[in-house]
Amino acid sequence: MITAIKNNSLLDFENELSLILNTYSDEIEKAKKIIMFIEDILKQLSDWLKNHAFETVQDEITFFKEVKPNIVAKLIFYKEVLLLIATQPIDKNKKVKHFEKKLDSINQFHRKNREFIKYIKSQSTQFDELYFTRKEYKDLILNDCIVINQDAKLCTSHDYLLAKVIAYELLALHVENRIDNLNKSCSIMNIQFNSNLHWTAKNVDLIELIYALHEAKVFDNGEADIKEITHVFEKAFQIELEDKVYGSFGDIKKRKTNQTRFLSHLQKVLETKIENDYK
Repeated sequence: MITAIKNNSLLDFENELSLILNTYSDEIEKAKKIIMFIEDILKQLSDWLKNHAFETVQDEITFFKEVKPNIVAKLIFYKEVLLLIATQPIDKNKKVKHFEKKLDSINQFHRKNREFIKYIKSQSTQFDELYFTRKEYKDLILNDCIVINQDAKLCTSHDYLLAKVIAYELLALHVENRIDNLNKSCSIMNIQFNSNLHWTAKNVDLIELIYALHEAKVFDNGEADIKEITHVFEKAFQIELEDKVYGSFGDIKKRKTNQTRFLSHLQKVLETKIENDYK
């Protein structure tokens, strides 16, 4: 793979990335695995770049304009995604504001760097040698290599900035999709249920079921919180639970025997039904 990247080909890198994406379903675990994978790739590339001289200026431009930024962009993107997930609030309406705030910061970045973005989008090349070749001395005004790009042997004045442009385009789409999904979910939550069903078992039994479903991550790929799930059940079965949920779960945890008695009961009656249907 590294050999392919050195030869200005990202095919193997993208294939390996796709493999990781298809292997892990949990969003946090997926992001962590990808970050570790890319950081390892960049470490190997860094070791190579310290002693490498490109055969032509165009080869160097191609590497720092087309190859390295696309790798670093994925690292930036998945680190941003991981941070967004880790810092998102529980309340769904606050989640929307959380993602909208990130979208605002992305837009600010675009406004600040609009001339460079225009240069890239227009496929201009007149400043490529200035932007995408390594130099022993860099004009501090042009030096946008920060954090993971500080060694003059490893970066050019603008390859990290280009990586951020690519990453933030991906991130903007990601954030917009999250906002759309959250808004749709909020709309569904506001729809009045017309069900005539009433929950006639104990409230604590329903709370036990809600927690089990939450821990099984069966709603919104595990992103729905207890409060949201509870609200749906309240609407569906015309029952008030919200003030009792957390306290009742505390009572469930304190049970000395058979803490999941309602779930055990459900399993037992279903198994009995299956056995009887075979007779």
